[in-house]
Amino acid sequence: MRLDNYLTSSTSRVKSDKNVTKARFSELRATAEKQLAAGASYRSKANLNSVTVEFWGNSKHQYDFWKLNWWDADPERPPDARIFSAFGVNGVEPSAYYCPETNESVFFNTEYYGQCKSWALGMAAAVLEDKRNTHSIHGACVDVNGKGVIIVAPTGTGKTTQSFKLMELSDGRIVGDDWVYIDHNEGRRLGYLIGRQPEKSLYMRTETQLTKSWLRKTFDESKCENVVVRKNDCEFTEGSTGCRLNRGTCVFDEGMEWCYYAFGNSRALVPRQNLLGPSKIADEAKIKLLVLLQRDETSPAEARLGEDAAVEVLKKGEYMIRPGAGPRDMWGKLGREPWYNPYLLKLDHSRQERFFRDMIGVFDVKCILLNTGVETVEETYRRILSALD
Repeated sequence: MRLDNYLTSSTSRVKSDKNVTKARFSELRATAEKQLAAGASYRSKANLNSVTVEFWGNSKHQYDFWKLNWWDADPERPPDARIFSAFGVNGVEPSAYYCPETNESVFFNTEYYGQCKSWALGMAAAVLEDKRNTHSIHGACVDVNGKGVIIVAPTGTGKTTQSFKLMELSDGRIVGDDWVYIDHNEGRRLGYLIGRQPEKSLYMRTETQLTKSWLRKTFDESKCENVVVRKNDCEFTEGSTGCRLNRGTCVFDEGMEWCYYAFGNSRALVPRQNLLGPSKIADEAKIKLLVLLQRDETSPAEARLGEDAAVEVLKKGEYMIRPGAGPRDMWGKLGREPWYNPYLLKLDHSRQERFFRDMIGVFDVKCILLNTGVETVEETYRRILSALD
């Protein structure tokens, strides 16, 4: 078989400016529009939880991923936000710009889908938080027998691993693996919070296949981005035929034509129902538990957090930078992402604090902090299940 895999020149987020003036943005947009009008280009309006985000770009790869990722919006509805993505612009380095005044973005010379997707979510969040009192959380959401769990964590601490283990329970269903919306106006009417997500497909790190072998077939049948197809491009070769990650033989030496964990930021875009079937997905969950994950060698395995302690951890947002979350020269270094949400383009600390305080203090959502650096995956998993009881 042949893998549906696209290699982008930029394989992670490009440099960006998220506070461009309206006047400056008009110049940038004009440059992008000139390039887009000069050749083949693609347009699409997406519905992100009732927010209409319009894409106009000339990368077929980005457009294909966009269409598979989101639900279509009414084509007649005016956009709440717009993305212009122009590839092949001479004399411009790969870069991204956001204008808060117009809620629009421009991308130059990058086809990497991850940043385009995250900024679409960030622009939708700006509308939802400003106008609809809806909280946007960078996290996974799973329903376990009617109890919703949100897992918020920096990259590399086990968010995907734990959300998948919960989904694999007989009564577990995944809502989303990356983004959760919570309407606090609705919560006050109902007396509890409901988590929802906007994506019809999950943009997954393919390195997940290292610990879940069954995902290889799923990824084989999905659209992929930057999966390694040559042994010479692998970052984890050990000796002539060894692999530092699987502690065994390199998959290329076993006859495979590609490896899903040879690069830490390769991706697959998987329709939710293709993971474990339609019965294992849910469109919403009644939120009962908020799990924060960290990974170090000294902190306690578990701590129950009240609203003050939870806000302190979230606002500080310390994490280890991994592939996809920053420039290569920063990988492995300590960084900070307030609220563990790099997608927010209009960052309002007071609003984020209020949302999380209300979640824990008003709606009585239990919050625990787990350290995946001092326990096994199974031990962390059992702590989450215990907190749900």
